[in-house]
Formats: sequence, structure tokens, C-alpha cells
Amino acid sequence: MTSYIEKDFPIGFLSQLAEQESWRKEVYRPVYYIHKWWAKRLGSVFRGIVLAACTEEKSDILGDYYKPIDFSDITIFDPFMGSGVAVGEAIKLGCKAIGRDINPVSATIVQASLSQYNPNKVERLFIDIERKTKERVKSYFKSRLKNGSTVDVLYYFWVKIVACPNCEKQIDLFKSRIFSKNAVPRKDKSARYICPQCSAINNTVYNSTSTTCQACNLNYNPQKGNIIKGKVICPHCSSDFKLVGYLKNSKGPLDHKLYAKLVLLPDENKQYEAACDYDLELYQKAKSELDSIKHSFPLVQIKKSHNTNQVLKHNYNYWHQMFSPRQLLCINILADEIKKISNFDIKRLFACLLSGVLEFNNMFCSFKGEGTGAVRHMFAHHILKPELMPIEANIWGTSKSSGSFTTLYDSRIKRAIAYKCNPFELELNGKKTSKVSYINKTLNCDITESFSAFKGNGASVYISQGDSAKTDIENNSIDVVVTDPPFFDNVHYSELADFFFYWLNQILNISKKDSTRNIAEVQDTDADKFSGKLNGVFIECNRVLKKNGLLIFTYHHSRHEGWVSVYNAVRKAGFVCTQSFPIKAEMSVSMPIQQAKTPIHLDLILVCKKENDVKLKQANKNIVHTSAEIAKSQIADLLKSGIKVSAGDSKVAFMGRLLCELSRIGNLKEELDLLSNIEKESNVFLSELLTTKAEQEIEYELPEKPVQLTLFETMEKYLDNRVIKKGKASFIS
Repeated sequence: MTSYIEKDFPIGFLSQLAEQESWRKEVYRPVYYIHKWWAKRLGSVFRGIVLAACTEEKSDILGDYYKPIDFSDITIFDPFMGSGVAVGEAIKLGCKAIGRDINPVSATIVQASLSQYNPNKVERLFIDIERKTKERVKSYFKSRLKNGSTVDVLYYFWVKIVACPNCEKQIDLFKSRIFSKNAVPRKDKSARYICPQCSAINNTVYNSTSTTCQACNLNYNPQKGNIIKGKVICPHCSSDFKLVGYLKNSKGPLDHKLYAKLVLLPDENKQYEAACDYDLELYQKAKSELDSIKHSFPLVQIKKSHNTNQVLKHNYNYWHQMFSPRQLLCINILADEIKKISNFDIKRLFACLLSGVLEFNNMFCSFKGEGTGAVRHMFAHHILKPELMPIEANIWGTSKSSGSFTTLYDSRIKRAIAYKCNPFELELNGKKTSKVSYINKTLNCDITESFSAFKGNGASVYISQGDSAKTDIENNSIDVVVTDPPFFDNVHYSELADFFFYWLNQILNISKKDSTRNIAEVQDTDADKFSGKLNGVFIECNRVLKKNGLLIFTYHHSRHEGWVSVYNAVRKAGFVCTQSFPIKAEMSVSMPIQQAKTPIHLDLILVCKKENDVKLKQANKNIVHTSAEIAKSQIADLLKSGIKVSAGDSKVAFMGRLLCELSRIGNLKEELDLLSNIEKESNVFLSELLTTKAEQEIEYELPEKPVQLTLFETMEKYLDNRVIKKGKASFIS
């Protein structure tokens, strides 16, 4: 049959749905959020992909989206399963699903997400862990107020310190003396700062440049710290020096100084306090107790690489150095109890809970601010970034905590288990959303660990860890490959996943290795090497796919070589691109998107078939014109559905259609030559994208003297100036 997705795809409807999901992904798809993984894709989109790939072209996709479906005769394979989104969505639709990833952390969290659990048994085990560890762990997060009462500490505030090379006096590396403010200052201007003279905690406003300490009367600019753009200024002798140079002459990570805390009062109100002797004594007690069990932590070195060089420059040489002694002690207490769980599936679930907690409980975390989840976790920037002003959170948690063992048990584990029993779908009703229940298969799965077992006992799910270019899957046994491969020059998953692997491996004995890094990982800053590795996986996909099977994957990239490398991998694996659809991919306010020079909010869905299974029409003479016309129509659909489209997004739509048109040429060398050189064309895209007003109802003005611009520069110049007026897209020069 010809699948629906080979002809069409409801990009407007699914992008609207995906945009709503993107704001609360952990609520609408909690099963994929029991643990951190990078570049998680939206479940509603992948549900649509699987549905459209498994139904005939004349099907009512929008009607079927909220109906019970049973594709039990169809097998889906995801060779880059990551957090398991494609696998989970296939299972919900009744498919048999195979997921594989080269990273053991990915395999562990997907197995934990999809395994079958008795909710009551999981709850009883949590209560047992609570009974044995709660009071001991919480005892290290206490403080005493001036009236003598003991309270729980929510967060300790620390600052890194150095000794001045000139006068040898201690320097606190405050970027700013304001250490707490509201996450949205326009809603609440209040802020707290620490006095540079007496260390008292004072109230001010977030943008104040002059304030007077209420304790010692020092007038000070609270915005001013002792370090500016990597240069440290000594407040004692006024000398200055570069921090990077100081670190080169240091043997280990910089020390920290405790200066403040946020406590939870008996009436549930929060209160900022300066650090006191009680706090320092309690910290020393934890440090002494840790010294007696240091043998519990293996010394695993952080290896040099693209995403870890920054921490190595700050002299963090071992994974455990990223934690305070108190954090290490409490982690050990919780890990010891989890190790005692006899049921391996549940042990793995709680190991993932603890591992996920560590993302919010280490000395690379910072204070996000009042009015939101207070802890900015260590991977907020997708890199390992040392913090000059870290916070140490209460790892067990309180009623007001963020990222603690108890809060993540409630928000991740309990929520995921409830969803697994009744995987609902999100439905839009105007501006409101609702949940549609009891239409999906449950996600309580009996998971096999080999293809022979998967085939032999009629199981529906097979999860494995290893190189996806080499699998045990039989020839011609897969109906559809649905996946989301990594980007060649972005986050190197294994280099960051090693942070979690260090702890998971101690509890679960996943591997005798001390790293998840693998030479076969499809990740490389070199475009040709990345393309070669990706090609290896796609060749394997070609082998296992049935005749007329589909390879469908999502992708986007801001750099032209990113498109060349992925197209090269597809074509050399014996596939041709037959369809492409731009679709909503990420939450628009996510940190990596906001920091990007050319923000991209859309993914491209690329539909491919074996070149021997399809007879393509001859390529049009003007490939750019054809690609631009189809991309323009897709962009119009998205705009009509209320989806914002940036210049970067327009590139994604255009490049997708270009790859499909290039595949029609039928000569790989000619295709790659054209693709590699097309960025050099000037004003082509503008002349092809902007057709006559009568044809497309687009108003535009051309420059009196057209400037010679590259294809992408042209798109930037004109699409960034797009405004929508009365349903028409206006392009203003």
C-alpha cells in the first residue's frame, strides 16, 4: 500500500498540538521524563508519524488520531531511541516495537520507562526507603534560628573563593552581590544581596545600583561583583588577574564558601538567613562522616572531549568532585537502600530516580529565582558549566523543594506509572486543552533482550544497547524505521551521559567500563565522519526493512554542511528522499533556542524509501523554484495554524523539499555537487519564493538594486521582515 505520509501530513494540526505539549512535556508525556535525556522529541508528533506511516493514503488521519488503533501486524524500529519517544508512541498504537541505542544510559532509562510495574509495590518500596533514610538525610539540612528553633533548610548558597596572588587575601567570586531575585522581575522587583563588608543579607530591588546595608550602613552597588568576564578584581589590594590563568596553577577545583541559606519556617513561609556557626558545624559533621566511607566512591576520571574540556580546565578531574561532601554522603545513604531492592526492574526504576535527582543536586546548579522551580539544573545550557555561585539543595526535599528525591518521585515516577496504565492524548478545544483517555495500549511492557526472543515468544517490545549499524534483527523484518538521529556538531550525548552513568553503574552494574563513550557513536564535529557513521546505521536500516518499507526521521540544522552530511548518508545507504514536512519541534523559550544566532523551532520530517522500491519522476529543471514553491505552501499552512515561522525555520522547510527534488536526479555525484554549491547562488531563493501577488496573495517590494546575497542570507533578510496582515504574508524589503 501507499502510506498516508508518502502523500500528505497534517503539519498544522500536529504543530498546534505539539506546541501545547511542549510547554508541559513532563505532564503530557511523563513516561519519557523519568530521567534526563537530550533533544527529546514531542510525543504528539511521533504519534502522528507512526499513525500516518501505518495507514493508507486515503485514511482519515485527524479522525483516527483519537480512536483506538491496533497495528499489531506492523513492526517499528528506532535505531537512535534516546528517551524512547518513538518506541513508546508505536507501542501505544499497538505496534511491535524495537528500540536500540549505543548509550547504556539511554537503554537503562527506556527499560525503566516501559517495564511493567505494580504501582502498589513501587509505593511500598518508596515508603520503605523513606522509613530507613528520611530522618538521617534531612538531619544534614537543618539550621537553628536566633530564637533557638530548628528549621529545615531548602537551599544553601555558596560562592567559589580564590587567594589573591598579590596580597594572598581571600576573594569571593561573586558575579553580582544580588544572589536571589524573582524569575520574572517585572512581576516582583524584590531581590536579596549580601553585604561585601559584613556579609549581612539585605533586601533591595533587582535593578538597584545603589543600596545601603541595614547592618553596617555601607553604601554599595549590589550589581558589582569581584569578577567581570573572567577577570578577578581583588577588593583588598585592587590588583586584577585572569581566572583561567589562576586555574592553570591550581591542582584541584576551587574551594567554596557558604554565605547564606533559605529556610522553611514552621508556618511554611520561606526566609533568607546569613550562614551561621551551626551551619558550618553541621557541614563539617557531614564531611567527617563522608571521610569514613570514601572507599564507596570509585575514582572515575573525566575524559578530555568536546563537552568536558571546560570542566577539566576548572580542575574537575573526577565525577564525584562535582558534589559537596554533604551531597556525596546523602547520595551514598540513598544508593545503599536502592541496591537492596530484590526486584531488578524496580531497582532500576529507583536508580533512575536517584540519578535524575543528581541533576538538581550538585555544585554545578544555580538559583533560578523566586516564583518558579528554584534550582537551575546543571544541564540547563546543554554543557558542563562550572558555577561560581552554586546552590546546594535539600536532597530529600520539603513541601517547598525543587528537584529533590521526594518531589521527583511524585512528579516523575508516580505520574509516569499512572500514565503507563492509561496513556492519554492531548486534545485542543479552542484555547483550552483536554485529555482523551482509554484509546491507547498500555505502556506496561514485557521487554525482551534479543531479536530471537522477540520473534519467538510473540513479545511486542525489544530494547537493546549497542551499535545500531550492527544488530541481530533479521533481514526484511521491519515495516517502518522511525527515528531522530543526533546532530553532528551539537551535544555529544555520551560525554554528558557519563555524569549519570557513574552513579547508575554503581547501583546496577551495567558495565565493566567506566564510560559510555564508543568510537561507533554517531556523533562527530567532523561532518564527513558523522556522515559515514550515520550512513552505517542507515545501511543497516536498509537491510532490515521490508520491500516498500519506510525510513522516516526528524532532523534540522542551521549549517549547510549539516544538510549535506545527512543527505550523503541517506543516499549512500540506498535510500531516496520522497517527502518532507516541517513540524513543531521545541518549546520556543528553551535555553538552547534562545541562545541560538538563528533560532529554529521546527523539525523536518524526512520520508525515505529504498531506491529500488520507488520510481521517481524526473527532476524538474529548476529545482530551487520547485523546492521554494512547495516550502512556501507548507510555511503558509503553519502560519495559518498560528505557528510562528522564523527565517531559520524557513530554511528547514526549503532544505527538506530540496533534498526530495535532488533525489529525482538519480545521480549521486551530480546531486551532491548541486547540494554543496547551491548555497553560493545569489537571489535565486528570493525570485522563486516570492511569486506574483495574484498567484499567492503575497505583497513584496524588491530593492532598486538587488544585492548579491547567498541563498541563506537572502532568506534571513526577507523572511525576518515578514509580517502577517489580514491573513496575507507580507515580505517587506
